[in-house]
Amino acid sequence: MRRPAYHALVLLASALLVGCQYVRLLRPSVLKQLNPDVVRLLNELPTVDDPNEAIVARLFAHGGLSHARLGGDGVFRDEIRVPKHEYIWRPAIIVMERGGELELDFANEDEAFHIALVPSNGNRRMVELPVRQRGKVRIRLDQPGYYWFGCPVSNHAGRGMLGLVLVKGEVPAEAKLDRPRMPRPRGG
Repeated sequence: MRRPAYHALVLLASALLVGCQYVRLLRPSVLKQLNPDVVRLLNELPTVDDPNEAIVARLFAHGGLSHARLGGDGVFRDEIRVPKHEYIWRPAIIVMERGGELELDFANEDEAFHIALVPSNGNRRMVELPVRQRGKVRIRLDQPGYYWFGCPVSNHAGRGMLGLVLVKGEVPAEAKLDRPRMPRPRGG
C-alpha cells in the first residue's frame, strides 16, 4: 500500500474510533485550516456544534485563544494585540479559570486608532489604543460566563474586532436557564 493512502486509512480509522462526527474534519479543505489557534479553541469548546459555542467558533477561530495567567497578587493577566491591517484581536478569546480581577495589556500594532470596550461586573471599561501604542485595563468578572468586548470605532467590530472573556466555574442553580437545550438551526 502506498504511504499516503496508508496514512489516510489510519486517520480515517482513528476518526471512526473517536466519533463519526469528526470524519468531516479529514477533508483537505478543513485540515489546512486547523492551525494551533483553532485546535486550542476546539479543545476548549468541545461542544462546538451547540448554538452558543458555534457562534464563538465562527467569530474567533482566527483570533485564537489564550488562558490568562494568575499572578502572585491574585490578578489574572493576559496580552491582546491588534495585528497590522487585520481588524482582529489576537487572541480573541481569553479564558479565566475562575472569576476575579483580570488585567489586559492591549498592543495596537495597526495603523488605525482603536478602542477596547471591555465589561467589568455590569459596567464597561474603555481603553484608547492610538496607532502603534499600548494600553492596559483592569476589570473584575466575578461570575462564570461569556463576557464580550469589542472596538466601537467605526465598523471595526463588524469587521472582526470582537472578543470574549470566558470565565469558568460552576453556575449557581438560581442562575441557570430553565429551558431545554436548543438544537442547532439548519440552514443553507
